[in-house]
Amino acid sequence: MFGRRGQRRVMALKLYYRARTMVMLHSAGQIATLTRIPEARLWVDGRKSFNRIEKLLRHARHTIVIQMFMWMDDATGRRMASVVLDAADRGVQVQIIKDAVGDMFEFAGDFLGTRASPHECWQRFWKHPNIRISYENHHDHAKVYVIDDQILLLTGMNIADEYRSVYHDYLVELRGERFVRQYLSRRTHIDGTEDIELVMNTEEQHAVRPVLMRILAAAKESVVVEHSYVSDPGVIAELLALISRGVRVTIIMPSASDFHYYANMSSLGQLLSTPHSGNLRVFLYPKLIHSKVLLIDHDTIFMGSANLIRSSIDEMGEVNVLIRRKRRVIRTLRDTLREDILKSRPLHAPPSFLWMTRWLSWLGL
Repeated sequence: MFGRRGQRRVMALKLYYRARTMVMLHSAGQIATLTRIPEARLWVDGRKSFNRIEKLLRHARHTIVIQMFMWMDDATGRRMASVVLDAADRGVQVQIIKDAVGDMFEFAGDFLGTRASPHECWQRFWKHPNIRISYENHHDHAKVYVIDDQILLLTGMNIADEYRSVYHDYLVELRGERFVRQYLSRRTHIDGTEDIELVMNTEEQHAVRPVLMRILAAAKESVVVEHSYVSDPGVIAELLALISRGVRVTIIMPSASDFHYYANMSSLGQLLSTPHSGNLRVFLYPKLIHSKVLLIDHDTIFMGSANLIRSSIDEMGEVNVLIRRKRRVIRTLRDTLREDILKSRPLHAPPSFLWMTRWLSWLGL
């Protein structure tokens, strides 16, 4: 029908598909490696982060657990409630753990008030048989999503409009049963053998400060701190020690803050007053920062929900992650921090204080 040329073409196609099949059969392990989803991924800012959270929630098969500090009754809060409702309608079992302390920062549109909301979404949310809501005061500042038994999402972002569209922050996506199991068991075990390790403050164990101080003290070349609230005396003392022994320290903080502004400026004044300030760079970011990130020696990340203030490090429930040697995540963070520095204004001298601002900084405001 095709002549000799057509027959050769058909024979070549047979050989091609036969060879392709043999390669797939004998290289299944290699192909799986090439297509495997990374163990850790980093998402920057609210738009991308919330889109990712919603996508993963929509693909949940059997279980969702959400631990949240603030959940506002605004467009973002209702949208998240609708996504959760869709999952519950599919038969997914949903556990919401909302800390009552967060209500102090919600003002109007607080989470508990949604129980009496006339909005149909909230009425179904509170009455759905597949949604269980725990609303208690545990002083837990963590923001975590668990999806089935394989995905753990941790972030500093609460569920509210400003976290989607205003604040600069991050979302860490971890894949693997061991992360889910470790979070749900509420146990921190850092032995240095794993590239990714959860670090938590729980009622039984406060691991954030020991790990934080240890990795800071071990810094050899550089430390980059991008944090919204920095005033813990122990952290400031360790940063001063690093600067004095020649470690390059870079601080990125918001130029304005919704809270803790004068305490932040007081901390920067202490750091910039050191005689070794040549090893220190300070940048004031033009927008609101809510991130809690440390990058140490270009290969170690410590990030999550814990602020660098005493109450967060020592008292409240927090969930951070220690990431080492994960090139993709580290590259994403380094590129983001570089862009943040380019957008920021350098601060070269200690800020001046009046007696009232000194008093406000002492109060942690």
